[in-house]
Amino acid sequence: MHTQGTKPVIAALILLLAALGAPAAWAQAPRVPIPAQCQVPDELLLDSSPLLHVSKQIRSQRRLKVVALGSSSTLGMGATGPEAAYPARLEAVLAQHLPNVSIQVINKGVSRQSAKQMLERLAADALAEKPSLVIWETGTAEAVRGAELDEFVHALLVGVDKMAEAGIDVVLMDTQYSRSTARIINFQPYVDAINQVGGMRDLVVFPRYQVMRLWVDEERFTFADKNPAEARKVADQIYDCLARLLARSIGKALK
Repeated sequence: MHTQGTKPVIAALILLLAALGAPAAWAQAPRVPIPAQCQVPDELLLDSSPLLHVSKQIRSQRRLKVVALGSSSTLGMGATGPEAAYPARLEAVLAQHLPNVSIQVINKGVSRQSAKQMLERLAADALAEKPSLVIWETGTAEAVRGAELDEFVHALLVGVDKMAEAGIDVVLMDTQYSRSTARIINFQPYVDAINQVGGMRDLVVFPRYQVMRLWVDEERFTFADKNPAEARKVADQIYDCLARLLARSIGKALK
């Protein structure tokens, strides 16, 4: 076998691939480690929808700008502070596992807002930031209020389409789960509606409701017999777990 001149040829191919925009090492999906208490079956995070704008921004600019649009749980209600909310934890996790990429996650959570209310501030809070990704957490306020499903779906579709027109990828995050609230509030129709919109627009849907239900059923986290300070620490752990699983979902969607 003749090997003379092989190295120059390989070097030229590497340069050619780089010029064509082939993903560099820092653009590959981060394999985010998931602590035992956070783990869920792989089939819960099998969504294969792509995040093309995210991938492009990482490749061409070595940066990733994300807006977390949502209500109380995006804001970090129940946690020890803003740094423990899922957007801040997501920024930290992504920065750790994409070390050559500049990561920014902007928290645009407003307590108790519906999708329709978030749609009204979409231009100022999301489009104006010019992110490559918006994580839209919604559905809980609608379930609590028993909102019309058609109106909910319509608000989501309008918002998703506006972001698509602006060149922004969208990840939809569905509702929270707790055993006590699930006894008196029917969340499932709103979870189904979010999945419906995700399917219609080929979006990544982060199944928070199923994830949290699994944790509750297996008693991974409990607020029972906790004083307020202890309860806030449990909330911190939940937000951190959600951020890690979300980071893994984002990583899987890089193309």
